Amino acid sequence: MSDQAGRDLMAIDARLFSAKGALDSLYQEIAEFLFPERADFTTEIVLGQEFAAHLTDATPVLMRRELGDQIGSMVRPDGRQWFKAAASNKRIGRDRDAASFLEFMTDVNSAILNSRDSGFRRAAQQVEHDFAAFGMGWLQVSYNRNRDNLIYRCHHPKSMAGQEGPDGQVNHVHRKCDMTAAAMAHLFGEARLPQQVKNALRDKDTRSTFKVRHIFIPLELYEPRRKFPKGAKWADVYVSEDGTILQELPAFTFDYVVPRWWLLSGKFYAVSTAASIGLTESRMLQRMKMTIIEAGEKQVDPPLVATQDALLSPVDLGANGITFIDSQYDERLGAALRVLDLGKNVGLGIDLINDQRNQLGDAFFLSKLQPIAQADKTMTAYEAAQRVQEWIRNAMPLFGPIEHEWTGAVLDLTTEKVMRAGGYGPVDRNGVPLDMPDILLGQTIQYEFNNALKEARDRQVLNAFQESAAILQAGVSLDPSLAGEVDARTMFRDAFAAIPNSRADWLLDAEQAAANLKQSQQAMAEQQQMQQVGTGAAVATQVGDAAQSIRAALGQ
Repeated sequence: MSDQAGRDLMAIDARLFSAKGALDSLYQEIAEFLFPERADFTTEIVLGQEFAAHLTDATPVLMRRELGDQIGSMVRPDGRQWFKAAASNKRIGRDRDAASFLEFMTDVNSAILNSRDSGFRRAAQQVEHDFAAFGMGWLQVSYNRNRDNLIYRCHHPKSMAGQEGPDGQVNHVHRKCDMTAAAMAHLFGEARLPQQVKNALRDKDTRSTFKVRHIFIPLELYEPRRKFPKGAKWADVYVSEDGTILQELPAFTFDYVVPRWWLLSGKFYAVSTAASIGLTESRMLQRMKMTIIEAGEKQVDPPLVATQDALLSPVDLGANGITFIDSQYDERLGAALRVLDLGKNVGLGIDLINDQRNQLGDAFFLSKLQPIAQADKTMTAYEAAQRVQEWIRNAMPLFGPIEHEWTGAVLDLTTEKVMRAGGYGPVDRNGVPLDMPDILLGQTIQYEFNNALKEARDRQVLNAFQESAAILQAGVSLDPSLAGEVDARTMFRDAFAAIPNSRADWLLDAEQAAANLKQSQQAMAEQQQMQQVGTGAAVATQVGDAAQSIRAALGQ
């Protein structure tokens, strides 16, 4: 039976999904032109149906696909570690023990994300294509049944609704999830199922599905009726359409990642700045392409004009075809059968279509995300730096939201869930790993990314190091005391860390490096002292030899 809490949840659910009804219509139109595989917001895609048959030009779909693939390949490049855990305080991150533990966290998270069972790669690709087309995606992160791995699942935007919290972050999600009776019995147990579901289970009905909602709701909206353990912040609830609560669990982490690209003022749902422009261009391109196809057909197979009384047989335009004309017809009155010249300039239409495609490329950032060209030998360091700066300016409108709301959020949530499950080692009562170095306690763990944007920023650091080294060398040649004006060691360490694929353990921590420097300076001082003693002994020997020579010369 349903209870009041379940009915209240379904009332909230109805309001949230009703508020986004118009948005689903917009998403449907975007999908029809740019993402036909997702064009089932307001209609259903039937298996075997040719769902892209209405398109005459595939360029918009290809460009959306390329942008979605570009997002994945640029923020998660294959063949290398694309992220690493880091302390918010870089000085602490240089500590050897801290760096070692952070690398351990990186390895654990990487193993989970690359695990076939986690499904992260497939889910991430789907979210990134939703992000490119609709401006937002929906990813759920949950434990598997044994709590020894995480499961990542992308959900269709039509099945999702949500709200922001006071801080502007997504903190309340409702998801439509139709289930069979057998699936509901497996997940929730037969005793909690509504009667109609029990009946289907008894009749072994494997086709019928029942409407279920998965709701993640903040406890300030739910706790008045349900009390959960201390530290829980959300209620993880499954409820049937009639308000029957099927599962009710406390949640210590918000298990959805909802990257949003461009937010309209006061709105929860985001839009894609690529699709908002690309949709208009795509409509125009489809019409232009159809016109050009018709014009081309008319040129290749032009319409004919015939004199009705002059023709004795139907017009036969096939190979070796014969059309009979009345022998009495006077050709001076005009040809009995002639081609109608419509004067179409197909070349002009093709130029217009190419221009439209170029505009689509700009709308989808494809003209802005080309790899940075390698600097040639004639290019100065300043010119190379300017080229990198320009690439960063072009990429930031896309990369900014992605790094903050997508990859960073996924890694933060992964870290929270792994830490709570003891994936970084046993934890204390506060959920902190016992093996975590003391220097990291109380520090915010954030993530640095090894991707195209990181490479561009690292190039800035390396270019700055090279320019600074050249200036320092020129200054020291004029005044050697200027060498003391620059902290060359910090400059070197920062530049070394910016080298692609460098490891934290390649650089000694600051204390060990200082000890090595002190030992080296002491060895150099001892060597200089020994050299001075040796030089003094040699001088004394020379003086004694000179005195002996003088005495011999004087005959003494």
